[in-house]
Amino acid sequence: MTPSLPARPHPGFGTGAELWLFRHGEVHADWHGRAYGGMDVPLSERGIADTAQRVRDFGALPFRKVISSSLSRARRLGEGLAEARGLELEVTAELAEIQRGEWAGKSIQKLYETEPETVAGYFADPWSFVIPKGENDRDVFLRAWPAVERAVHAGAGGLVAVTSHYNVIRVLTAYLLGLEPRDSFRIRVDLSSAVALRDEPTGWRLLRSNVRAPDGARG
Repeated sequence: MTPSLPARPHPGFGTGAELWLFRHGEVHADWHGRAYGGMDVPLSERGIADTAQRVRDFGALPFRKVISSSLSRARRLGEGLAEARGLELEVTAELAEIQRGEWAGKSIQKLYETEPETVAGYFADPWSFVIPKGENDRDVFLRAWPAVERAVHAGAGGLVAVTSHYNVIRVLTAYLLGLEPRDSFRIRVDLSSAVALRDEPTGWRLLRSNVRAPDGARG
């Protein structure tokens, strides 16, 4: 049976929790310009350095729960944040990047040149359009949201850190806020940046977007 979807925008739980969604750092240059998606590709030296900086920047925040994608480029940040708070890191494949199927490892420029209709179809309807042998946004939400929901409740109204990937963060943020899937690409989440949302009685509220420092976070 296909899992049921919550209302869009998500009504929230009224816990008061702050949900910090972190994107991993830059990947190795060999993978720049390629559709690696759910492949476990390594960080570049800059990505490693930026990850360490994010741990220094955010490690003092009173996170009560830290969960991470199973892919190493995101897990490295999760490990650092969890260690800084003396927490046990929960690692799950539910938070891995979107599976690119037949696109995996291919040049993005080449895909635009050789499969323009397929690429256009994905961006026009990312929620329903399935990349050949891959995933769409609905698939990503259905597997990622249960992990985030568990973390929010485990955090008992405090701060929760999720270390993951651009498309996971984009899909989750858009759904919680009620944005149309095709408009979700307007959500900017640069490498080594974060989106923060609060679970309020009236639903989820965007606190900060595309940030690399915790200024204004709840203490």
